[in-house]
Amino acid sequence: MNLKNKRLLVVGLCLVMIFSLSGCGDKKEKTYQNYVKSLIAINYLGATEDYINSTGANKADAEALYNENMEHLANNILAYYHVTISDVSDAKKGYIELAKSIYSKVNYKVSPAKKSGDSYTVDVTIYPINIFTQTHDQVLAYVEKFNTEVANGAYNDYTLEQYESTFSDGLLTILNDGCLNMTYADPVVITVTIIEEGDIYYISDEDFLAIDAAMISTAEPISTASPTDAVQ
Repeated sequence: MNLKNKRLLVVGLCLVMIFSLSGCGDKKEKTYQNYVKSLIAINYLGATEDYINSTGANKADAEALYNENMEHLANNILAYYHVTISDVSDAKKGYIELAKSIYSKVNYKVSPAKKSGDSYTVDVTIYPINIFTQTHDQVLAYVEKFNTEVANGAYNDYTLEQYESTFSDGLLTILNDGCLNMTYADPVVITVTIIEEGDIYYISDEDFLAIDAAMISTAEPISTASPTDAVQ
């Protein structure tokens, strides 16, 4: 069979974020701080209890949100490295577990809300996960070695599925090893504005996308996240 060489694509990671928000009468500085913490916790850590307590969301929906985000990150890692595998394969499950491992290492601090004019703002200090930069040389060497093997006919008897699976397994090993020794880029501070509408409060899509973009350090981030949902 004619197998094409593997190549790396310079595209950013993007995530889908959808969340339910509700207002309450507690002290706003702490309430809004906890709210932003809960958004980060559910989307990246699967901490459904904090999210449910802060927003009144349904547990099943909160867990589904986390699992959807993990699969979305897995899909984007595969796209980042131009890998095609079956959605029901063991390889895909391995990349979903990788996504969970990556996001389990998120490093951030959420400050109490502060009054800014007629609104409240919350500062989020983020140390971007550096896994794709820190493993770049290893991945590049692996891709070059794999391409040499392809050129030498090492995979001529493989089916396309076997070929993709072999490549993705080697890549997965490198990235999992990177998770064990995670490094971080220089911290960035994202300031988000709390939007108040009666008894409802939330942050804008743009503000959450700014948090999202800072979580993982990539060369050229591209975001296609969905709008947030605000409910009472």
